[in-house]
Amino acid sequence: MYVVFLTGGLASGKSTVAGWLAEKGATVLDLDQMAKEEQESESVLAELAQAFGEDIIDDSGQLNRRLLAERAFCSPENTDRLNAICWPPVIKRLSDYLLGSTCQPLEHGEMVVVQIPLLVEVPELLPLAQEVVTISLPNELRLSRAIQRGMSQQDAEQRLARQVSDIEREKIAHTVFDNSEDIEQLRQLVDNWYEQRITGRLF
Repeated sequence: MYVVFLTGGLASGKSTVAGWLAEKGATVLDLDQMAKEEQESESVLAELAQAFGEDIIDDSGQLNRRLLAERAFCSPENTDRLNAICWPPVIKRLSDYLLGSTCQPLEHGEMVVVQIPLLVEVPELLPLAQEVVTISLPNELRLSRAIQRGMSQQDAEQRLARQVSDIEREKIAHTVFDNSEDIEQLRQLVDNWYEQRITGRLF
């Protein structure tokens, strides 16, 4: 299999690009979704409540994600605390999947695309990938796009402030997609990249 880590900051277009690659036949793993699933586990919920307050869990036992986000992204220390709780089980789950130690065999030649926004922050994952792809665009565009999809300006600004810059992501990337123009230009960049992988028989 050919493992690609797809990274990028807030509202960069990761999900859009991953969706296009899924249409081409790639298997897509979303680490944000994995993290949400792990946050529902009893042990992680207990740690989150201890770190960020019992009231982040409602009367039905469900996690109030908006309240958690408000508290987790208000300072670098709180963001680090959130990542320290949520990411270890996600990293183990991904490692098990890619290394074939679960009952989910991957056929030879398959492309696996892993969406992972915090790749710079978890460099121990880098050896699992054959290629790192990042999506870059100016911060003002990130903010406007995040707000357009329903995020408050305060929440978007706090999240963006806690993330590393595109420059830092580009340092670890083999390929950079520029998403500062229209969606069709990005689609063309992705199509060309995919065709080159096929031509090069990387998977």
